[in-house]
Amino acid sequence: MKRHLFLLAILPFMISCTKPEKIDLLKLKLDEPLINLIEFNDSLLVGVETVEYPFCLFAEVEKSQKYTFDGIDLNEHKIIFQINSEKLRTDSISRFGGAHIDLERIKNGNELKNALRNFKAESNIYGVRIAIEDPNLTSEILKKIELKYGKGTKNPNTDNGLYWNVKEENKYIFFAPDYDRLIILNSTNLSKTCYWDIFNGLIDFGGCDNEKYTKELIKNSTKPEDVQNKPVVKIDRNWHVNTLIVGKSSEEDFLKSPISKNFERIEEINGSSGEMNQIMYQDEYHDFYFYFKVNPKDLENKKANSMKSYSLNDLKKVEISFENGLKAGMKFEDALKILDKKTIVKTIKNEGELRFANYIIIKNASYEVSLVFDENLLLSGIFLK
Repeated sequence: MKRHLFLLAILPFMISCTKPEKIDLLKLKLDEPLINLIEFNDSLLVGVETVEYPFCLFAEVEKSQKYTFDGIDLNEHKIIFQINSEKLRTDSISRFGGAHIDLERIKNGNELKNALRNFKAESNIYGVRIAIEDPNLTSEILKKIELKYGKGTKNPNTDNGLYWNVKEENKYIFFAPDYDRLIILNSTNLSKTCYWDIFNGLIDFGGCDNEKYTKELIKNSTKPEDVQNKPVVKIDRNWHVNTLIVGKSSEEDFLKSPISKNFERIEEINGSSGEMNQIMYQDEYHDFYFYFKVNPKDLENKKANSMKSYSLNDLKKVEISFENGLKAGMKFEDALKILDKKTIVKTIKNEGELRFANYIIIKNASYEVSLVFDENLLLSGIFLK
């Protein structure tokens, strides 16, 4: 009898261990400790993803059973928590118009603590993003938001986007179905007049000074003119960089090249499968990146990993020369005069909030080259794949 009573006594604890309590993302205050919102048994990635948003640290969880949205299960959807990071605010590797992904698989509390420390990040979140690709779920979530907060304000930058400024809860809510995103942020320490991200564009809550807001976002970034020990970069007529050839040069070739000094090796892992997507070498200080295709049969064989692209996000941070006559800071129209018209497949000049990202896109049998021009239409970056 005593044995039966003992089993009955511990049964609630056994159930609680096997069925963790669900977390309703709509009810979060968005100042909770990250450690209280995650399970290390889930696929957890922590790091930078500038395409998603460049000015914070991310903790991404995929296909977890842990999360709901006002009663709606989010089992098959990616959840992304946003965390303030002093490193990304004061020496940002992110640049408008540049793409950078650096996510590390986290398996326990010590690894999480180290990741937060490396990025000089806070331990509490300030926002959450939900990737929603199911149109039916998108509709149901919108109904839940409108039931609680009423009709949203139309986002003028997207076809179907809406937003809410919930002042009594210190929350911004951005519903961006055109880009499969719902974004909820704690607005306490954010601008009260402006908000920008790639999915919503620039939102004006009233009295937004776009130029002042943008400067505030990147005010502590290292100025190009203050960069020291600039790498010497030579681009030949075939867009090869310092004799390294995309599609032919190996990871070993790169490591033997003098240009590899000060680069850090990063293995990018697929969060759902755990497989290695690619190897990246980054020199954050000089905004210089190389990407290598991985040989799945022999991951550690550096001779078998081939170079697939490179990126220079700020030409002012390197000493660069072009064999074809291009120059860093060259005007858009002058570059067009130098380039072979037959190889130009597209030119893009943007206005408004995207005026900092303008492109001449060149394509040949082997590569696609994107020349990036800043808001003054001066050559500022290059990406080859």
